[in-house]
Amino acid sequence: MNLYTFMGIDLDGEEEVISRKKTFIKRAIAFIKNRRRANRVTRNHITRDRYGAHDRLVAAFFSDEPMYDEVKFWKTFRMARPLFNEIVTAVIDHDPFFRNNFDRTGKEGISGLLKCTSAIRQLAYGVHAEFLDEYMQISERSSRLALEQFVNLLCKLYGPEYL
Repeated sequence: MNLYTFMGIDLDGEEEVISRKKTFIKRAIAFIKNRRRANRVTRNHITRDRYGAHDRLVAAFFSDEPMYDEVKFWKTFRMARPLFNEIVTAVIDHDPFFRNNFDRTGKEGISGLLKCTSAIRQLAYGVHAEFLDEYMQISERSSRLALEQFVNLLCKLYGPEYL
């Protein structure tokens, strides 16, 4: 009397047990493959023009002859251009998160100016991170992360003097 007989299953031999094990393993592998395929299909990849967004931002506000004057800069960022430049320079110098990083494929990441601009505009207007996606070409997650890093760094840099 073997285990299968005890459980009420009458098997003719070991071959059927091995066959059932093979069937179970094949079904498990098929399930895993289908699950991986489903994850690949549901993942949404959006190609963003980060370089173009950076170039447009620089041309509009930070070039030698910017497209917009000081009044438009003040309306857009709620601060004067020299103060904005001072804050951005300090943030980029003190935190590697805001520097241009390269991923493993050698692709350049989001520029520090875009990250800082995204964070400052979120603070200036109180808008949601997703609101800036079209103009800044930064995902909601990256924009939210930039805001969190920016605020923490500002508290660290300027907190002792101004807070």
